[in-house]
Amino acid sequence: MKLTSGLAAVTLTAGLVAATLAVQPAAAATPAPPTRLAGDWIATQLTDGIAVGDFADIGLTIDAGLAFEAMGDTARADLVGDSIADTLVTSADFPYGYAASDEGGTTGRYANATAKAAAFAGRIGRDASTAYDSIDLVAQLEDLTDDTTGVIADESSFGNYANTIGQAFAVEALARAGSDEAAAATGALLAQQCPAGYFLFTLGSTACADVPSADTTALAVIALRESGIGSARVAGAVSLATQWLESVQLSDGSFAGDASAPGKNANSTGLAGWALGEAGRTAAATRAAAWTRGVQAADPGACATQAPTGAIAYNAEDLASARTSGLGAKTGVWRRATFQAAPVLRWAPPASGPLGLTAPTSAAAGSKVDVLVRGLAAGEHGCVTFGTAKRLVTGTGSDLAVSFDLPATVPAAHTFTVTTLSGAQSATSTVAGPPAPAPVVGDLAVAKVEKVGRNNRFKVAVACDAAVACTGKLKVRTVGKVERADDTSARLVVAKSAYTVQPGRTSRVTLTLTKPARAVLGKKRIRVVATQTARGAEPVATKFWLRRR
Repeated sequence: MKLTSGLAAVTLTAGLVAATLAVQPAAAATPAPPTRLAGDWIATQLTDGIAVGDFADIGLTIDAGLAFEAMGDTARADLVGDSIADTLVTSADFPYGYAASDEGGTTGRYANATAKAAAFAGRIGRDASTAYDSIDLVAQLEDLTDDTTGVIADESSFGNYANTIGQAFAVEALARAGSDEAAAATGALLAQQCPAGYFLFTLGSTACADVPSADTTALAVIALRESGIGSARVAGAVSLATQWLESVQLSDGSFAGDASAPGKNANSTGLAGWALGEAGRTAAATRAAAWTRGVQAADPGACATQAPTGAIAYNAEDLASARTSGLGAKTGVWRRATFQAAPVLRWAPPASGPLGLTAPTSAAAGSKVDVLVRGLAAGEHGCVTFGTAKRLVTGTGSDLAVSFDLPATVPAAHTFTVTTLSGAQSATSTVAGPPAPAPVVGDLAVAKVEKVGRNNRFKVAVACDAAVACTGKLKVRTVGKVERADDTSARLVVAKSAYTVQPGRTSRVTLTLTKPARAVLGKKRIRVVATQTARGAEPVATKFWLRRR
């Protein structure tokens, strides 16, 4: 969708150097916070409320619903809640039920799916026991939870794939429902926490020496917070887990994946930042949100690319690729990254001030100038343009210098513009460029005595050795007073003319005697002075004699 851009412009004008910058605030653009951009893109990825790729992915669909709910978009979250109603169990339209499915004569019941669907129903304000006519999610979840150990498990001919993430959703759903199984399930979940604070992915595992998972730990923290369990034991587990998350946060605010997905990525960063934010560790959540915003496609104005606005890339490499080639075969990767990472954008730091930019108060033709961009939030993308040149930049939360090369010839004005999708305030500043070249009148070359022809004309030479054209007016007057026919004496204007001589050239300027000069110029010579003038230039006077041929 096309969004109104916030923008600011600076005009670098040739002329006198300005003493101050004139700044005029403009109207604010339509707000476009990163959560809204992400939510709008997620909505485009759902068909009748379902995430459909090679198949209808109900788990990913619920991720979208969880994101909508976390970002406060209740209408879209409710739509997802309604849309999954016919997908939870095997039906004519959905032969592979999400929570319960026909396995060829037997019915498989899946713990992770049941727990996730039940937890989602609770988050959007529905009773998971009665939300869907086809299944009582709470009753099925209780059946899949061991009465003694509290550990969840699948009932399926395909085996048991329950894990700690499903266990966390089960704790949330059972606790919200007031189930007798909630306490044992909570104990089973907390048993998955290692002394360092992270949670193991595999239920029943004691391999705390393995590479820990920020994703699993984050989802456990979020579920425990959502469960409403207020025990000291749960509070201690959440505190220990968030301390561990903070300890493994990278210096740029991101988080790395586990052994199956090494390297910093949006899924891990988004989930970890979301968990930290929910637990009140806002400084760490803000840093994670800023990094996530930096890999969100939001390329405005002239810097628009093929990466879809609002979508969140798995990592910086995927964002760079999508900007030139679109999502292509990685659409599914972008969906999962966006659906899981979007909620952390709630903690994206705002800009420190209104959007704007300034340029140097003077600049030489052909020089490099740094334009200073203000008001870009950390992770926010902006497009700085100068003519056909453009720079896609990412905010750091501080002023940002952007370099441009000025052309060799300076026009009347140079305009720089910064555009964003953030809806920040606009501002326009005008600054002066380099002074215009000083006018040059050229060098007058005359003989000691110049002769006037019968047509009352004479010529003088003007040489121009400057880099710009020599222009001016030439006026020839008598040096002293001369006697006129009426027996009076006065200084006379002898001749005058305007001229232009191109750089590196010498031109002859033709001068015609005035009528008073014709009357007094006889066979005797008269002393004259030629004065060259131009606006902004010092006058130049040259004396010589004038006589008729």
